[in-house]
This record gives sequence, structure tokens and C-alpha cells, in this order.
Amino acid sequence: MTDQIEELFADLRAGTLPTVRPPGTEPLRRAVRRRRAVLSGAAAVAVLAVAGLVAVIRPDQNTVPAVTPASEAPTYSVETLQARVAEALGISDPQQPGLGEIITNTGSGPKQSNRALLGGTYEVRMVCYGSGSMAVSVLSGNVGTDPVAQVVTVPCDATSTTVLTVPVVMARSSGTLMVQIEPEVAGPGRAAFGWQAQLAQSDEAWWEQQAQNALGADPAGMRTRAAFFMEDGGQGEGHTTAEPQNYQVRAVCVGFGTATLTIGPDGDLDTVVKKATLQCSPRDPKPVSLSYPSRKTVHMAIEPDDDAEGRSAAAYLTVRG
Repeated sequence: MTDQIEELFADLRAGTLPTVRPPGTEPLRRAVRRRRAVLSGAAAVAVLAVAGLVAVIRPDQNTVPAVTPASEAPTYSVETLQARVAEALGISDPQQPGLGEIITNTGSGPKQSNRALLGGTYEVRMVCYGSGSMAVSVLSGNVGTDPVAQVVTVPCDATSTTVLTVPVVMARSSGTLMVQIEPEVAGPGRAAFGWQAQLAQSDEAWWEQQAQNALGADPAGMRTRAAFFMEDGGQGEGHTTAEPQNYQVRAVCVGFGTATLTIGPDGDLDTVVKKATLQCSPRDPKPVSLSYPSRKTVHMAIEPDDDAEGRSAAAYLTVRG
């Protein structure tokens, strides 16, 4: 996967990044002297033509506020910037933005984020809190294909914090998303930018089924079976084993990162009796198994790590024997 990502990034840089202006002090000086024109306040939908490609940018609100002149722009603490961007994007913990990022050091030049993603249709939501604006390039593609580039100006605002949405489509297997920003702000503490990608529910269900398929057909003696997409943390289940037999839970993770399968006493989530690591893979996931005692009430859980959050689906089943 690392080689594939590097190959794709080489294509992205060769085919698209030359169109992005390099960092320097001149954009920062221009930001003080003038304001960049932003999306029309009367527009609910803006159609952008970039390199022969058409991108539909949908504001989450009906109006886009004017940019505050740099000479009047206040400064904010890092904590305030993180909290306001997280609130606008619906992120509960600014330190764990899931499939996205919150960037507070926008006064120090261009920034870039890269993520490998499962295939499907995504909505990339973007917002800037503070003053100034962000020139954002959203690049997506798969190894061996031409990258798709979408460019939009995101205005920074400290009142209504308009969220803009860019649709991105990845091939069914997997692909790579690159979000690059070129800030036009007066200096440190003036603004923060955040983005978050959300996979369509129909595509989440498709990957859940791939996880089920990786576990195989229902085995003899099966008790329970389920799958879920790991975008809001883990999932657990209580299970009572009445028969005097051994039991197993089998689990698998399809996607990226890792997840942890744990078994412990029901009602005591802090105590772990057994655990195993699930290595997530979008193409060749390997199921793991844990046994647990009979005549006990246990709690089983699968918890993703940060890399698996929003990029993986898990499935599990319990079986006698």
C-alpha cells in the first residue's frame, strides 16, 4: 500500500501540483493589501471548471459572509481555533478529528494532508474560522489513473462559519485523497482551517458486506453475527453462554489501520480477560479468533485505532466449539 500511495502522489505532483502557487511571502503581503473575491453570497451552488473537470461546491448555509480586513482581524488562541472549527464540522473531540484534520498554524504557509481511503463516494466538508481565506486544492485518484483536481476558495469567518462541501468519488477498491491549502491570512493566530470526509451510507454498507464475506459462510453452532462501519468508535455486545461448551468469537477488519478485539466480564468494561489485534486490509483481511469460557456472561468489543476510524469495516460472529 505504501508503494501504491507513493506512486499516486508522484502522479498527483506531476499532473496537478504545478498549477498551485508555491509558498512565499508575497501572498501574505497581498492578503494585507486586498481581499480575494470569494463565493457569491447569493449562490447556493457554485460550479467550478478546473483542468477540464467540473466540480460542484455546495455551501451548507445559504450565504457566505464577507472577509474581515486584515488590519481589523483579531487573533485567537490555538484552543479557541480548534474548538470553533470542530464545532462547525460536528467533531466532538478536536484532538480526534477522525477522517479529517484541523490546521491552526495557517500563518506559516501552505499545508498538505494525504489519506488512503476505501472506494466509494465521499463528501469532503471544509470550513475556516477567523479572518482571511484559504485556497484549497482537493485531489483524488487511484494508482494508474489521472488524478481529479478540484479547487475552491474557502472564506474565513468568525460568525456564521459557512461549511463548503466538495464531492469526491474513489474507485471501488481504494484510492488516495490529498487536501492542500494555501492560506491568505495576515499572520499567526488569525484563522484555522478544518476538513472532514464522510463516506456515503450505501458505500459503508457495501464494505460491511465485504467484511461479512471475509468471515465466510455461517458455521455450524453459530450464535450471533454482525458487521459495522467504524466511524464513531467501536461496538460491543453482551453474550451469555449457558451451555457447558467452549465458545469462540471470530472477527475481521476490512480497510486501513488496526482494531482491537476484547473479551471481559459483562458490566465491567475496564477488565479485559482476552484480546487480539485485527490487522485491517482492503484486499486481503485475515480473521482472528478468541475463545471464552462457558456458563459466563461476557462482553465482547471491537475498537478501532485512529488510522481505522472512518476507513474500515468490521464483522464478527460467535460460535460453539
